[in-house]
Amino acid sequence: MSLFKQLWLAFICILTLVFGASFVVSSLSTKHYLEQQLFIKNSDNASALALSLSQQDADPVLLELTLAAQFDTGHYQKIELVDPEGKLLLRREDTDPITEAPQWFINLLPLEVSPGIAQIQQGWQQLGTLSLYSHSRFAYQELWKSSQQLALVFLAAILLSGLISSYLLSHILRPLGAVVSQAKAIGERRFITIEEPRTKEFRQVSRAMNTLSQRVQQALHKEAARLEKWRRDSQIDGVTSLLSREAFMQNLASLLENDNDNASGTLSLVRLEGLAELNQRFGHSTIDELLGDIGSAIRSMIGHRSDWQASRLNGSEFALIAPRTTDPESVATKLLNAISGALEARNMRKEVNLPCASTSYAYQESPSQLLTRLDSALITASREDSSTINVIQASNLPLLPVRDQISYWKNLLEQAFKEQKFSLDYYPVVDRERKLMHLEAPARLLITKDERLSAAVFLPWIKRLKMSAELDQHIIDLALKHIAVYNEALCINLSAGALIDPNFPLWLSTRLESTKEHSGNLWLELPEPAAFRHLEAFKRLTARVKVFGCKVGVEHVGHQLANIGQLHDLGLDYLKVDAFLIRDIDSNPANQTLLRTLCTVGHSIGLSVIAEGVRNLDEWHQLEELGIDGCTGPGVTKFSKLS
Repeated sequence: MSLFKQLWLAFICILTLVFGASFVVSSLSTKHYLEQQLFIKNSDNASALALSLSQQDADPVLLELTLAAQFDTGHYQKIELVDPEGKLLLRREDTDPITEAPQWFINLLPLEVSPGIAQIQQGWQQLGTLSLYSHSRFAYQELWKSSQQLALVFLAAILLSGLISSYLLSHILRPLGAVVSQAKAIGERRFITIEEPRTKEFRQVSRAMNTLSQRVQQALHKEAARLEKWRRDSQIDGVTSLLSREAFMQNLASLLENDNDNASGTLSLVRLEGLAELNQRFGHSTIDELLGDIGSAIRSMIGHRSDWQASRLNGSEFALIAPRTTDPESVATKLLNAISGALEARNMRKEVNLPCASTSYAYQESPSQLLTRLDSALITASREDSSTINVIQASNLPLLPVRDQISYWKNLLEQAFKEQKFSLDYYPVVDRERKLMHLEAPARLLITKDERLSAAVFLPWIKRLKMSAELDQHIIDLALKHIAVYNEALCINLSAGALIDPNFPLWLSTRLESTKEHSGNLWLELPEPAAFRHLEAFKRLTARVKVFGCKVGVEHVGHQLANIGQLHDLGLDYLKVDAFLIRDIDSNPANQTLLRTLCTVGHSIGLSVIAEGVRNLDEWHQLEELGIDGCTGPGVTKFSKLS
C-alpha cells in the first residue's frame, strides 16, 4: 500500500475516533440539556394549566374542552387528569411515530423526561392531579440536526486535512521518488547517481546508494582499463599500435564465419619494399619511429570507422579489412595515402616502393584463400616501378559496376518486402548445463523455392539502401509470431538504423504492448560498435523495452573493452563475446586472462556472459573454467555427441 493511502487511512481513523468521542460527549450533553429544558417546560406548563383550570369552577365539560384545546396545539405528547382517588378522568395522547429523526437515532439517545405535575383545586378542595408531557419530537429534531452538523464538520475536516497533508507529504517526499527510482535502477543493474535530498533521513539513504553506484562505476572503469591493457598487450603491435598478425587473423576468421553484415567487404594489403635498406641507412630507432607514424596515420584514417581493422602483418606489410564496403580500390587508396603521407612527412617517400593489392571477401571464405589471392596480386603490383594498386576478384565474386549493383539489390529487396520473402533461421544458445537459453534468429531472404540468401549477403545492401529499420520491424514481427506459436525465447539482432530511426521506438512499444503475453520471451541485442556509437539512444530503447519484460544485450563484445564502463547504467541482461576471442581459447593464455576478467566484470553487475563461435568441446570446457555462462556457435549442435 502506498504511503499516501496509508496517510489517508490514518487520518480517517484518527478523525473518526475524534468524531466518535466528540459525538458521544456532545450528544450526551445536548440530551441532558434538552431533558432539563423539557422537564422545566412540563412543570411550568402544568402549573399554568392547572391554575387556569382551577378558576373554571370544576365544570367537567369545560375542563375537557380546555385540556383538548391545549393538547391540539401539538406541543404535547400526553395530558392526563386523575381524581384525588386515582381514577382517570381525562387522557389525550399523541401516538404517531416521531419522524423528525431516524428511529435508530431515537433508540440510541432516548430522552427520559419527567412529566410536569400540578394539582387542580377549588378553594381548599382538591379536584384532581394534572400530568403533562411535552412532545419530544422537537428535541429529537434539534438533536439530530446538531449531530448532522457535527458529522459534516468532521467530514470536511477529514477532507481538508487529508488534502493539505497530501500536498505537504508530496512536497516532503518528493526526494523519496528519486531515491525509489535509484533503488529500482540498481535492482535493474543500472548504477546511477542522484542529487542528495535535503531531508536528513532521505539524504542518508541516497548517499549510501550513490556511494554504491559510484563504487560500481569506478570498479567498472578500473576493470575496463585493465581489460584494455591486457587486450593491447596480447593483440596490439608494440611499434605501430595496430593489431598484431595473430589478432588480425582471428578477427578476419571471425568475420568470415559470422552470418551478419560484416561478413562481406574488402581486404587491402600494402608492402613497404626496401625496409631492410632503410634500417641500415637511417637506423633501427628512426625506422621504428617511422613505423609508429604510419600506424598513427592509419589509425587516424579509420578512427571514425569502428568496424574497420588494420594490422601490421609482419615487418613491412600492412593490412586493412573494411567490412560492408564494395569498392576495393577506394579502400586501398585510403590506406596507401595514409602510409604515403607518413613517409612524406619524413622525406622518405621516394626511398620506398608501395605495391598494394585489394580484393573483396565474402561470407564463409577462408582467410588462407584471401591472403593467397592478395599475395598473388601483390607480386604483380610490385613489378611496377611506382606504387600501384592491383585489385583482384575471386572467381565467384563478379565485379559489377556499383550503379548496377545498387539497382539490382534495390529491386530485389523492395520485392522481398512486398512479397514477405524474409524468414528466420534458428541456432541454439545453451547455458552451462547445456540447457537452451534462447534461439538466435538471423534473417534469411528467399530467392527461389530452394535458395535462401544468408544475412551476410543482403544485410550490407539493406544498410546502404537505408532499409534497416524496416527489416528490423519485419523480423520482430516474425519473431513474435514464432514465440506465440512455440513459446520459445528468441533473440533478434537489431541494427544501428533502428536506434537512429525516430519512429522505431514508438512502433516497437506499440507492438510489444499488443503482445504483452509473449514479450518476455523476446531477446534483443545490438553489436558492440553500434551500442557505443549511439549509447544514449540505446539507453532509451533499453528502458522502453524493459517495461515489457524483454531482455537486452550487446553482441560481438571485445573490440572496445575500454568503453565497457559506460554500460553501468543501461540495465543490460547479457554480453556476447566476439568469436575472435573464443577461437582456440583452450590454447591461448592471453585471451583466457582477458575472458576471466570480463566474466568477473559482467557478473559483478549481474550480467550473463555468453561466448560466440564456440567450435568444439575443448573450447567449451575451457570457457566453463573461465566463468562463461553460455555459448553459441557451430559446435553447440554437436555437444550431445561430443559429451
